[in-house]
Amino acid sequence: MGAGWTRALRAVLPLAVGVLLAGPAIAGPNLVLNGTFGTASFADWTSTTTGTVNSPAVVIQTDNVARAFPAGAFGEAIPNDTLLTGSPDPSAGYAAYFSTDTGSQTLSETVTLRVGTYGIGFDVFVPQNGYNNPNDATFTGSIAGTSLFSGASVAAIGAADGVDKWVTVSSQARVAIAGTYTVNFTFTGSAVAAKDILVDRVYLTFLTTSLSQPVPEPGALALLAAPLVALGWLRRRRGSGVG
Repeated sequence: MGAGWTRALRAVLPLAVGVLLAGPAIAGPNLVLNGTFGTASFADWTSTTTGTVNSPAVVIQTDNVARAFPAGAFGEAIPNDTLLTGSPDPSAGYAAYFSTDTGSQTLSETVTLRVGTYGIGFDVFVPQNGYNNPNDATFTGSIAGTSLFSGASVAAIGAADGVDKWVTVSSQARVAIAGTYTVNFTFTGSAVAAKDILVDRVYLTFLTTSLSQPVPEPGALALLAAPLVALGWLRRRRGSGVG
């Protein structure tokens, strides 16, 4: 698809071992509720904390207007996510903002899935002011048992994809056993002041009843940033910044 696509350093096993099921590819609607945070809240999501969280995750507007926390990203204007990759849903002008310097915050949602292969992903944005903070933070994002980021360094995410720009992170999840699965994001700050990150356009769409392994993108490059380890087949396309 182009030089902007990369492949992760390692692959993980499918969610469970099962018989391959043949069937036509079918693109379905987004199964994640409030995946664009268009309610201006964490409605349909569950937010939990571990340890002392000094700045809880919030939903902020992405309208390129600078606002103080908790209405905004500590004075940085965040542009709207105008990417067309990944999610079938356009941005609603809001995003989840993770910025705690201490402790961990987890945002999760459960979905009921049938057997098959699903398209999964979300968009991320590393703000310049947060990236300039001296201490790092870690970010985990997984959907239906497939990790897109696993304890990834936010500094490495910003270094790999640039700051002040929306980037789509996408992959596929193979569900061999029908049941309830989780969409999960966990952010952990290391010290005051830590780097921060935004998430928007979270999606999970049914593709096909087949569980066959997808063919890797031609010309995919190995992900070189060692601290930025994403498990499973990880396809990432760089997006253009919006001023």
